[in-house]
Amino acid sequence: MRVWQLQDARSHFKDLFDRALAKGPQRVTRRGKEAVVVVSEEEWRRVTRNVPAFGKLLAASPLTDQELPPRRPARAIRVGTFD
Repeated sequence: MRVWQLQDARSHFKDLFDRALAKGPQRVTRRGKEAVVVVSEEEWRRVTRNVPAFGKLLAASPLTDQELPPRRPARAIRVGTFD
């Protein structure tokens, strides 16, 4: 997998795009830290094909109510302006 710095990925986006299609995932870093991976649509569909929805995972949990940690009381929602 080729690693691209964000600045290079921006200025050579077509090359990054073409490599993701032809050679597989391409990693992009920002300030030296891994940030994103660019993959083809075909690859994305392949890796996400059999991933169950989060709700289905929770519903299939073998834990009983007694095995779960106690629920915390809900906190009030703040209403106001956000800057």
